[in-house]
Amino acid sequence: MADWHTTYDAAHRFGLDHATPWALQEARAHFLVERPGQRTLPFTGYVDGQPVVVGLLKLPLMDNLATADLDVATRPDDRRKGHGSAMLEHLVRLARDHGRDVLLCEASWNHDQPPDGTGTPAAEFLTARGFSFALGDVTRALELPVPDELLDRLARQAATAHEGYVLSDFTGPVPDDLVEDFGRLVGSLVTEAPQGDLEMEQEVFDAARIRSDEEVLVAAGRRKYSTVATSPDGELVAFTELAVAEHDPGRAYQWGTLVRPDHRGHRLGLAVKVHNLRLLQSREPGLTTVTTWNAEVNKHMIAVNEELGFRPVGRLGEFQRKLDG
Repeated sequence: MADWHTTYDAAHRFGLDHATPWALQEARAHFLVERPGQRTLPFTGYVDGQPVVVGLLKLPLMDNLATADLDVATRPDDRRKGHGSAMLEHLVRLARDHGRDVLLCEASWNHDQPPDGTGTPAAEFLTARGFSFALGDVTRALELPVPDELLDRLARQAATAHEGYVLSDFTGPVPDDLVEDFGRLVGSLVTEAPQGDLEMEQEVFDAARIRSDEEVLVAAGRRKYSTVATSPDGELVAFTELAVAEHDPGRAYQWGTLVRPDHRGHRLGLAVKVHNLRLLQSREPGLTTVTTWNAEVNKHMIAVNEELGFRPVGRLGEFQRKLDG
């Protein structure tokens, strides 16, 4: 496990101004907790007893059964020796053995480099091996604390558009009375957010999957803060999540934010994010940064984040490869 993580961490930090790899504690939790929604298979490649490359294969088990998520990471000093190609071939064979014919992979580069990653080592590695650029995301960072005056002003602006809606929050596990509706919202995020050329279907998040993922959250040393919006007729119509990791002092991560399509136009996205930032800052006063990712074409959510003060710091490309029959 130490060999895997040392190699993975070195590879994912190399050359990046704003790297966000898993910590050892997080990786261990993902590998060891059995989950109904996903199977995670890690691999390490050795040369003369030394780890030089790692791979990760993630197989959805309740939806998107034709897809597999791959990650290949080679130690910086051992690149251009064929190790990454060998690991990728291994993962592709395994994905095919599991009946998957749509492969997904991500790559990161700095914000001042091309939006599609042209000329960057990670993107060129994938495109040379049959992957195509499917969606471009921008990594953004927000300095904390956000001034109360700004949050007050944004909350007042949003409130005029969502009269009758109720905002509420919770820390940690999803309350039992919300878990079913919350799961439907979370499951639709992958299809309601911009997909580019990615072939993805709505995910299934039932109570069993949500509770299992919460076990991973605890084992990984993460704390999650959530805010939801309920419509005047009592339906859960919007949510947002922020996560803090005990191994990563000072930093929080913005996870999903979604407003149900039939309830958009009421500034609920801004409202739940402002409410959740207030919650985060009251519970975690030592934080200095929130990191988030948005598809570059997601102009609405980018505008919300810019109102809050997020600034671009990096890029993430989502790549796809379809296997022949």
